[in-house]
Amino acid sequence: MPQFQTIEQAFEWFLENVYPNLSPDKKRKLKNVKYEYHKEGVNVSTKRMSRVLGEYTDFEILYDVKVKNNA
Repeated sequence: MPQFQTIEQAFEWFLENVYPNLSPDKKRKLKNVKYEYHKEGVNVSTKRMSRVLGEYTDFEILYDVKVKNNA
């Protein structure tokens, strides 16, 4: 599975690579969120994007922590 820096990047990948292969019923359920994501001036919450990704993919949130040299 590809890795992304932001939830928005992961959601865009989902819309480009997974959404086209979904059944018409599943696409119909996601029609509004896809429209709202691409519409200027409308924000789709990260919670909503996470919910969609979690429902249709094996979605994980990873945090990478590195100690600073001056710590």
